[in-house]
This record gives sequence, structure tokens and C-alpha cells, in this order.
Amino acid sequence: MPRMSLLRRRAQPLTPAVMLSVLALLGLEARAQGLTLHYQERAPYSTTQPDGSVTGLTATPAAQALQQAGVSFVWSLTPSQRQLALIQEGIGLHCGLGWFINAERSAQGKFSKALYRDRPFGALARNDSSLRSGMRGQEAMGAAADALLVKEGYSYGPQLDRLIAQRVPAPVTTTVETSQMARMLLAGRAGWMIVGAEEAQVLRQDVAIAAGLRSVSLADMAAGETRHLYCNRAVPDAWLARIDLALAGTVR
Repeated sequence: MPRMSLLRRRAQPLTPAVMLSVLALLGLEARAQGLTLHYQERAPYSTTQPDGSVTGLTATPAAQALQQAGVSFVWSLTPSQRQLALIQEGIGLHCGLGWFINAERSAQGKFSKALYRDRPFGALARNDSSLRSGMRGQEAMGAAADALLVKEGYSYGPQLDRLIAQRVPAPVTTTVETSQMARMLLAGRAGWMIVGAEEAQVLRQDVAIAAGLRSVSLADMAAGETRHLYCNRAVPDAWLARIDLALAGTVR
């Protein structure tokens, strides 16, 4: 009988007070581990250096702000879809580098102040594409003969996201990085892709891309979107407040 009583006591659920204590200890342990800062190999925004550091238009101000804020972190080269999963559903302390703000993401995580403001979006198109510089965004989307290639789960800002959602036929989607998307265009998988002016300039330094693809400017594109750290809810608000203070004035 005493043994059965002991088993019953062990099987009883944890009280709320004990559960809170366990969660608090887990939170302290996670904070002691520091922050994982996820990025993609994506010039000119983030590029791994020989010493293991990461620099670029978004990486450099992010690293400087974290250091100034006294937040320890490690870089992690992580595909974009994996970043979203870790930020929106993962355990631990995670931030993704250079994400645009939208309502869906804001509902599942939190953002820092801006790291960088993009120049207006344009496009990279195959040489045989009907797209021409000076077209408006809606006119470009209407070029049905040219399949549009977009990155799955990626936001191109409110203006283009709306046009992409309305496009018939629907765009071709992929999870690969931008340089690989350009090679998909060269292989005839699609006719064009939306890309920032900064990134298009870097991509066209590749001889094959420069020979087979051309830059297209779109006439009515709004000012570029701002890029931010996108963090999971476990990242303490006090950390983000210090990071934001360090980023104050970075983007105007």
C-alpha cells in the first residue's frame, strides 16, 4: 500500500507554481546561452568573411547595435524558411537578419528598428523577355507570357505583394537564394524576377548573369522598404529596447 500511494503522488500533475518555476529556470538558461542571429549568404546585405564575421548593408549595423547593446550573439547561416520556423515556433532566442515588416510576421514575433532602407525594387529579366524599363508594376505583372519567379514566404513590400497576389497566372515559387534564382532564369524556368537595385548590381558582376539577364527599372515603385531584425517572442523586450537605442538614427 505505501508503494501504491507513492506512485499516485508521483503521477499527480505539477502545480501552477512549480510549472512557473520550471519555465523561469528554462528562460534563464536560454538567456544565458545568448542570441542566435540567423542570416543568408546574400551580397551586398550579408557576406561571410574569412574570419567568420558577417558584414554587409544589414549585417554590419546589426552586429554593431548588438555589441553596443551588450547582447551576446552567434551568427548562423540559415535558409529563410528555417529562420521563419525558428522565430515563429522555435525554442530559444532567435533573430533573423534583414526582414521586412508585415502584419502576419508581426503577429508571431517582434521587430527591431530599421537596419537599412532599400532602394526601390526593380527586376532582372531574360534578354528575350518582353519586360522593358519604364513599365509600371501592374503592366509588368500583366506580361503573362513571362513567368514571374518569386521566393516562397518572402515579402516584396505591400505594393508588390498585392500585385503578385493578383497576378494570373500565379508566379513560379522557389525556396532557393537569389543568386540561384538568377540561374533558374538563365535555365528558362521563368522570364523575370523582382530584385532590389543593390542586389541586381552585385548579381550582374557574374559574367553569365550579365550576358543572359538585364536589369529593368519599374516606373512607379515606392521608396524602398526598411529591413529589420525579426525576433521570436522569447527575446527579452529589454534587449530589443537597447538594440533600438543603438540603431536610433541608422535609417532616416
